[in-house]
Amino acid sequence: MTKPPKKPSVNLLIDDAILRAIGHVAAQWAVLEIEFDILLGRLLKHPEAKKLVPKAIPQSFDRRAKLFRDCAELLLHDQPGLRKQLIAIINDATSVRKKRDDVIHGQWHLGRKKGKIGTAVTVVKQRPQFKAELQHMSDAQVENVAATISEVTLKLIWWAQMNVG
Repeated sequence: MTKPPKKPSVNLLIDDAILRAIGHVAAQWAVLEIEFDILLGRLLKHPEAKKLVPKAIPQSFDRRAKLFRDCAELLLHDQPGLRKQLIAIINDATSVRKKRDDVIHGQWHLGRKKGKIGTAVTVVKQRPQFKAELQHMSDAQVENVAATISEVTLKLIWWAQMNVG
């Protein structure tokens, strides 16, 4: 017989639709990041990319994105159309990561906007200087972040299937 699931010690005052949407963002991001790393790894195996291969692949997504852009510039220098497409996808991934970080790393709670209570997230920015920012986000807005991540993933998969042997 299995034990019933443990109850959280701190109850979040947000509804199930928001929790589900946050889960969708996390799951969609995992797929994007894996596809991103797979294609980057394949490109880094190209003999011409040997000079770009670091001793260890960076942990930071921004650093991996820079490595990916450098790789695209080097390997696709003679194919400007393909290079531009791939760099645009890398930039889309970097752009949507910022919104993903707000959703995943923010502190979710109830908030008040124009006298109405709704869901809010407090996001802490550490650069260029420390500040906390309150954002009001509905479950539909969070689901839109998940959908945008999914769109970038589709572009990345499509590009890889069409252009990498």
